[in-house]
Amino acid sequence: MRHTVSGEDYREDAGRTLREIRIFGIKYDGNIKKGDNLARITIESLGKEGIKVEEGDIVTLTHVAVSKSIGCTIGFKQVKPSPLAVALADRVRKPPEEVEIILRKSREVVRLVGSRIITRTKSGIVCANSGVDVSNVDGGLSMAFHPRNPDRVAKKIRRQFLNEGVNVGVIITDSFDRPFRMGQVNMAIGCSGIAPIRDLRGSRDLYGYVLRFKRIAVVDELAAASELVTGSSSEGIIGSLIKGYKYDFSETGVKSILRPRKKDLFL
Repeated sequence: MRHTVSGEDYREDAGRTLREIRIFGIKYDGNIKKGDNLARITIESLGKEGIKVEEGDIVTLTHVAVSKSIGCTIGFKQVKPSPLAVALADRVRKPPEEVEIILRKSREVVRLVGSRIITRTKSGIVCANSGVDVSNVDGGLSMAFHPRNPDRVAKKIRRQFLNEGVNVGVIITDSFDRPFRMGQVNMAIGCSGIAPIRDLRGSRDLYGYVLRFKRIAVVDELAAASELVTGSSSEGIIGSLIKGYKYDFSETGVKSILRPRKKDLFL
């Protein structure tokens, strides 16, 4: 037996009520172009699989899909590398054109580690290579890069969904390296219509202990979970639809959870 309680899906199993969250990949076989309506693509693509986008769902979209739809791409042949980019390219073993775009899309270079240029992007996110990506763009001829204001772009995409008659939370994702563990994890670079943090400070645990520090980065956890269905290689899945997760509305965006320099733990 299935039923919905407070916006979250539950099922009864041997007398117990278990929380259930469902994640569906958004499979799109076409080539996303500048000006494409990602809300319409999402709704139509999922509809072909018999899945309906509904009020209160969450849609995650990969940054490459989003960047292509808003024209945040550039061909290698369009880039003239600076002397600094040429010098750095030899050190990090990257094409000088790619290094040039990495530098253009950054506020500052934080450090160089192997083939990675760790930067702070225009939007304030610290990541490898300013989020510049060559994979899943057009076969190596062009690069995709983060929008300057990912939260604003997420808000525009959310408005597209509203124009299609459905109110959802929107998260733009990208995969990031982690400083003390191997492997990449999907994280949020922009969001709209969903509070990025669930603040549990002041609530009590099972034993009555008052939580003092617990603040869950909800949008990052949802982004990470979404990559289990989107993948990052040849799957052709541009994002995910998440059903059953109850969230608070907010337009504070990912920018609100970026640590200011004075609270940075490592740099």
